Amino acid sequence: MTFPREKEGHILRTVHAICQDHIRRVVEAVRELTNMVFDLSEGNLKNMEDHFAEIKRLKTEASEHRQTLLNELAEVGMLLLNREDFLRLAVQLGEIVDYCEGAAYRINYIVSKKLILSNTIKTGLFNLSKNVLKTVTNLREAIFSLNYGSSRIISMAKNVEIAEYIVDEIFREIEVKIIDAKLELGTTLILRDLVNFLEDIADKAEDASDSTRILALGA
Repeated sequence: MTFPREKEGHILRTVHAICQDHIRRVVEAVRELTNMVFDLSEGNLKNMEDHFAEIKRLKTEASEHRQTLLNELAEVGMLLLNREDFLRLAVQLGEIVDYCEGAAYRINYIVSKKLILSNTIKTGLFNLSKNVLKTVTNLREAIFSLNYGSSRIISMAKNVEIAEYIVDEIFREIEVKIIDAKLELGTTLILRDLVNFLEDIADKAEDASDSTRILALGA
C-alpha cells in the first residue's frame, strides 16, 4: 500500500514542529543549569532553589512534549517510515533533561552542605557547563534544519560533534583538578557526579545529533 506524498508531508511537518517544541524546552533547561553553575562560581547562592524549580518545571514541559510526539508517532503508525528514528530522538532529548535535573540536585547539595570549592574548580565547572550549553544549542540548530534538507543537517550535526569534543577535553581537565584538590571524599564524589552529568548531557546531545543525521538520510 502507498500513501499520498501530501499526507506524508503533513505528518512530517507536524512531527518536526513537535520536535522543535521539545528541543526548545531542553535547551532552556540546560541554559538554566548553566546559570545555576555560574551563580555557584560567583558565590551568588540566593537563587539556587529558583533555578532548581525552573529546571524541574522545564522537565515537566519537555516530558509533555515528548509524550505528544510519542502519541503522534503511535497514531501515524507505518504512515511514517522513519518513525523509529523519531522515537529514538524523543527518548534521547528526554534523557538530556533528566541529566539536567541530576546535575542541579548535586549543585543544590553543594550549596546546602556549604561545601568549599576553590576558584579553580568553580571556574572549571562554569567553563564545562558553558560548552555543554553550546553543544545542546548546536543540536537545536540541527533539529530545526530537518525542514531544509540533508546537507544542512549534516553540517549542523558536525557542529554538535565539534562542541562535544571540546566538552570532553574540558571534562578531562576538571576531573584531574578535582582529584588533585584532595578534598574530603564526599565532596570529591559529589563533584565527580556533577561533572559526569554535565558530560553526559553533551554525549547525549551527540547521540541525538546522530539521530538527526539518520533522519536526514531517510528523508
